[in-house]
Amino acid sequence: MKYYIQRDVNEYGPYTLADLQRYIAQGSIVLTDLTRSEGMTEWVPVSQVIGNIPIPVAAPPAQNPGYGGAMYGSGPAYGTAPAYGSPMPMYTPAMVMGPVPPDFHWALVLLLAVVTCGLFGWAWLFVQAAYVRKIDSESHGVLFSVLSFLSFFVGWFINVISRATDGEYSPWFGVLAFVGFILLLVAIFQIRSDLEDYYTIAEPIHLKVSGVMTFFFGILYLQHHFTRIAMWKKTGVLEPRGA
Repeated sequence: MKYYIQRDVNEYGPYTLADLQRYIAQGSIVLTDLTRSEGMTEWVPVSQVIGNIPIPVAAPPAQNPGYGGAMYGSGPAYGTAPAYGSPMPMYTPAMVMGPVPPDFHWALVLLLAVVTCGLFGWAWLFVQAAYVRKIDSESHGVLFSVLSFLSFFVGWFINVISRATDGEYSPWFGVLAFVGFILLLVAIFQIRSDLEDYYTIAEPIHLKVSGVMTFFFGILYLQHHFTRIAMWKKTGVLEPRGA
């Protein structure tokens, strides 16, 4: 059975019972912290879960040459137990260390998209879709992104020709723009779906990406989560999702 820990407004986990015992022994979790299992609806003090189960003495960290000679379990690296009162990392014992997502603040994506009249926004959509294709070879995000871009581009090109020859807007512009918009939504939601699936199963941080926020803010909102994941991979701490 897996357990979650609530501290202030943040939720951490999941942890096994052995994880809870170890973190209590290390001082990262105290018996007055709130916890609940996957089958519980109410938060209860950790003391009610641990009960009379003996808490093991924390063993000294072992040398892990795979982390550049650093002591595994020390510092901010994955799997550490920080001092009580500091941010608790998302501990995932079966985590698969996959590629780091594109780490670029969403505000910079917005700024560059405005400066380039939207071209950078399209380019960044391809970057996001390409990353998801790395972690899920069956993802169709790249395909729908390309089809969406081509629909807008062909519609714009036909309209330019029509304005140059007949002096009128081509009705195909509106049709292709609408098709491009639908394909864009499909591409964005494909990325969202594949991202949630991967970070729930392969690297289980139980990622939740709001559908409403995805619809209204698209790649900017997705980038918010890409950045969170990138920081988690670099520091071992998963910041609250915010939305």
